[in-house]
Amino acid sequence: MLLLRPAPSALVDEAGAVQTGVFAEPCGKTNLDRARLRWAGGNLPRWLARLRFKQWQHFALVLPEAFLGVAVVDLGWMRASWCHLRPRSGGPPTEHARRGPLLDAEVAAELSQGRTWARARGYRVEIENELEAGWHRLHVEVAARGPRPALQASLRCLHDRQTNHPLTVCMPVGPGRYMYSHKAVLPLEGEIALGGSGWRADPARSFAILDVHKAYYPRHTLWEWATLAGRLTDGRWLGLNLTRNGNSDDARINENALWLDGAIQHLGPARFERSADDPMQPWRISVAGDELDLGFAPEAGRHERLRLGLIRSVFHQLQGKFRGAVRFGGERLPVEGLFGLCEDHDSVW
Repeated sequence: MLLLRPAPSALVDEAGAVQTGVFAEPCGKTNLDRARLRWAGGNLPRWLARLRFKQWQHFALVLPEAFLGVAVVDLGWMRASWCHLRPRSGGPPTEHARRGPLLDAEVAAELSQGRTWARARGYRVEIENELEAGWHRLHVEVAARGPRPALQASLRCLHDRQTNHPLTVCMPVGPGRYMYSHKAVLPLEGEIALGGSGWRADPARSFAILDVHKAYYPRHTLWEWATLAGRLTDGRWLGLNLTRNGNSDDARINENALWLDGAIQHLGPARFERSADDPMQPWRISVAGDELDLGFAPEAGRHERLRLGLIRSVFHQLQGKFRGAVRFGGERLPVEGLFGLCEDHDSVW
């Protein structure tokens, strides 16, 4: 049975113990970086533990005519950011990215009043998080580079917590290792421009899928992830988040949920069926129980095969459409062509 509990005032107490669970509301302090990691019979020095701490803020921005993915990532020993835009009409994607251990980048400590940014020459991503006020603001200013046109975006994600409930969870992902996640599907307003093309985000038809993540992952980490956002044929909007990772007790604690017009329904363990050799082949996704059975048809995606000495990352983030059905509160809801992402990640970091 899923463990749903009141949110603690802090994820990590003064003794360094981590509070785990699926929380009914956002935590007071998401200070997972204060957790004490055990090593060789003692506590890992904090400066060394900091190099093992991973955190990011990611937006999947879904407009009827375009998709924009924006991320700022801090891996402890490496920082990165990217902006990936693809017209949904089938035009070629454009990606601008920066990476390096000295990249001027920071992930917000808190969503209540926190700032996330990545800055480099000709590249600026800035995110203002004001969860208590009910919004997140995203500003992108990237200069043209070679054949890639300039990209600008000024967007606001509307986060009314009275009617739109986020998914907030902290769970173990290995012996003495924990991850925290805050996810939400939010109405989106503002504008995006790429070269001579532009798109306007109408909050009645456009959505931001927010993913904030903080973790002490094991050295070898695997996960599969699926998310979507869009309107059903009856006008209500549906959101989804599903993850399968190193958590050994995901019947009690997991990141799996549906949203229907902002109401949240927690789900059981997720199941992913896919080709191990070709991620662009169709996927099938379900959960324990009968709340969800979906097919996913990839259309395009981002792919990475990174090898840096002892570091390895194999990553596929796919864009496409979901079809099938979900069950929310006993009501069966057909899903026909809603846009979303599927991802598989295998890293040694």
